[in-house]
Amino acid sequence: MKKKVEVSLPIRINFGGAWSDTPPYCFNEGGCVCNSSAIINGQRPVRVTIEEIEEDKIVLQNENSYIDITNLNQLQKNEKDEEFNLLKKTLILTNIKHKNFRIITDTRLIPRGSGLGTSSILILAILQAIYKYENIKITENELINKVLEVEKMIGTGGGWQDQGGAIRRGIKLLSSEPGKVQNLKIETINMESKEELNNRFALIYTGKTRNSGDIVKEIMDEYKNSEKQKMKINKLKEIAIKMKEVLEIGNIEGFAELLNQNYEITKTLNGKIVNKTTEEILKTIDNLICGKMICGAGNGGFIEIILRKGISKQELQNKLDKTFGNSDIKAWEVELE
Repeated sequence: MKKKVEVSLPIRINFGGAWSDTPPYCFNEGGCVCNSSAIINGQRPVRVTIEEIEEDKIVLQNENSYIDITNLNQLQKNEKDEEFNLLKKTLILTNIKHKNFRIITDTRLIPRGSGLGTSSILILAILQAIYKYENIKITENELINKVLEVEKMIGTGGGWQDQGGAIRRGIKLLSSEPGKVQNLKIETINMESKEELNNRFALIYTGKTRNSGDIVKEIMDEYKNSEKQKMKINKLKEIAIKMKEVLEIGNIEGFAELLNQNYEITKTLNGKIVNKTTEEILKTIDNLICGKMICGAGNGGFIEIILRKGISKQELQNKLDKTFGNSDIKAWEVELE
């Protein structure tokens, strides 16, 4: 019987502390973030399948196309915008020496560049699938740091909170000490009012995707040159810790206020984080919400919001439809795990 493994992972929703997980800040200061894994439309949307084939080649396949790798040197071909570059670099990192398998990646349920950590989580899923296929045991922290290595190879930068948020289910506080190797402490946050939080939590797609690499670089360059930028990120770490405290006692209003504080500080890190579309959406729904934050690096992708008590998601969607018509600006079905 031919060997086959499958891995499916959730998206990551960032709540507080983002940017403290990003090198070089986390190497120098240690990081602390509060985030959650989540499913979209009832499904874990990042999927990887590896299956044995008879041919002496590696087939790289996604939802759009495929290529054949007949010589392992082909993995070294470096074209930054090539569709399979992420998959190639991940395979190189794992030091694959043989050919006779197909690896299929599928993220069609969510748009790329959405701010939900898709690229980092896809790298994590590929690594998990490869090590499972090869029967190699590897720790969570080794996987998290290997994702950072692949991102460095690709040149996109980024921190550890995406893969850290997806590697275990649930709402979590993730923290690390300073050091070039980041060893994460992952604390699951248990809250009795999680059902209410899910009922009041929503993701709104702005209709625009973006490449977060430039924003990441600019924010970290500013951190290296500005004590003021460092102090802002320090404050975001403090907010993440406070979020854990209010979530544990089920204080959703307090959580929403901390989300707002996080948003206001985050906006000042870089002028590209909030764009005109984001501002228009938030202005339109202001009377329906009590908490807001951008997902990922911002400048497009998704916005996360907490609805005021008594406001339904249908009311939210009706307001969006009335204002933005038949555009791609929609509230998506999401559930915090």
